[in-house]
Amino acid sequence: MAYSIKKHIQQLIYLLKVHSFSDVVVCPGSRNMPIVESMCCGDFNVHRALDERSAGFMTLGLAQTGRRVAVCVTSGSAVANLLPALVEAQYQGIGMAVVTADRPKEMIGQMMGQTMWQTSALASAVKYSVDVEDDESADGMWFANREINAALEIAYAGQHGPVQINMQIKEPFFECTVEALSKFRKISLIGDASLFGDTLKPLWEKSKRPLVMVGQNDGINPSYIDAFIRLGAPFYTEVLSNMEYFAPHVETHGRACQTNNNRIPDDKIEAYNPDFVIYIGGHIVSKVAKAAITKIKPQTVVRVSKSMEFADTFKCMTHLYVDNCRDVACYVSVSDNARNVSDKEWMICRDVARYVSTSIHTPMDSTKYLAVYSEFLSRIAPSSQIFIANSTTVRAIDYAYWNMPEAQAKRLRFFCNRGVNGIEGSMSAAIGYASGVGDKPVYLVIGDLSFFYDVSGLWSAVNTNLRILLVNDGIGSIFTRLAMKQTETVKNYVAESHGFKAEGICQSYGIDYKTARDGEIPSTIWEWYFSDEKGARLLEITV
Repeated sequence: MAYSIKKHIQQLIYLLKVHSFSDVVVCPGSRNMPIVESMCCGDFNVHRALDERSAGFMTLGLAQTGRRVAVCVTSGSAVANLLPALVEAQYQGIGMAVVTADRPKEMIGQMMGQTMWQTSALASAVKYSVDVEDDESADGMWFANREINAALEIAYAGQHGPVQINMQIKEPFFECTVEALSKFRKISLIGDASLFGDTLKPLWEKSKRPLVMVGQNDGINPSYIDAFIRLGAPFYTEVLSNMEYFAPHVETHGRACQTNNNRIPDDKIEAYNPDFVIYIGGHIVSKVAKAAITKIKPQTVVRVSKSMEFADTFKCMTHLYVDNCRDVACYVSVSDNARNVSDKEWMICRDVARYVSTSIHTPMDSTKYLAVYSEFLSRIAPSSQIFIANSTTVRAIDYAYWNMPEAQAKRLRFFCNRGVNGIEGSMSAAIGYASGVGDKPVYLVIGDLSFFYDVSGLWSAVNTNLRILLVNDGIGSIFTRLAMKQTETVKNYVAESHGFKAEGICQSYGIDYKTARDGEIPSTIWEWYFSDEKGARLLEITV
């Protein structure tokens, strides 16, 4: 016997092993034949069952002994026959893995026989379901690895229950000639009471170059940050990390400054690659930062999340820790003396900042963004609340902010719809927030396309103290910076070149309005914009 030549089946068998599955229940069929063949030479205890309904209950009984068990069936209505046992497992809280062989999805509904939507057939009875395509591309293998790992961990996380791994298998599929399995990545769910418990503590103590990456943040406990400082880890943050607002004591500890000064020589870059990354918070804006960690592939990458979501941003996650709002004092159990970083240069946080500047942040031309962003940040009052629109605006504010220590000292708080939104809704979200905070001014920095897209939101803005800074360069400028040919079609139909202004719109909605050109903004206009006088107002900066 030998393993299937299908790479996604090899991943499945390997991951079942490393996730401690000891037993498999198999049923007859052709589409599941390469999975069954591979299971039979995979050091599992293999149990036979003729019909799938019985197989489901055999799996249930085996799982009640405390073993980790998988059941494998062929395609079509064979899958539906598992439902009675899965419903029982769900209500009893019994974990198991259901492996369903399937035809490729393009064959469903084509009168090919034994084809149906198999994941929806069991959806009400499983904790998690993944549909794995027969795709041996790099992205296809990454997807299969991530999702199979997720399913096998979720089955035994919290309230145990069944999970479904639906394996699409293309013809031909009978060849099983692989003598030994390759190793594939295992992603482990950390079940320890503290982040640095039995799982991570030894890995941390072996690491030499740790890095904490903080994404969009709206309330990470400052004590959490204290723990990483105490352990000697530098930080990568962005403006949306809100570190200066929630944890001002961090100051510039390891902050990756976006400067082109004191660059590390190219022959030393490799020595500055992190080998242990902890990623907390939400989205990271910089594509370059994400691409850099993806390329480096640190030995240990830990995602700290508030949900059981296997978000593998860098395509090399090794551990997931679900933050259930436990006492922050439990987060770190490594002693103060366990400063494991042996590379003294790495321990010098400003050198780490230069490293990140060199290998993560691309050198940035100070003329790339307009002067208005720096002027805005230099004049705004401390502790202000600022909404930032997506695309160019959030990147421009980030660049200006990290080149202005005086702005960082103001403890500003930044908001941005970075979850899934594009240009839509930025202004309406700011209007909603301004409506809920009373007389306190709320600021919005927004580009022209985002503004005109969401202009109907101004209907509700007139009685708020919203201060809108509209930077109007007459085009979706983010598209002029992408690696696409700047044709007339791109200019007019993608970047939406235009000559519109906001003055008439503001008149219609009763919004106080002024305009100026970038680099030529009189102090009197800034004084008007930032004044305490009640009511919404908009300053349009044209380029």
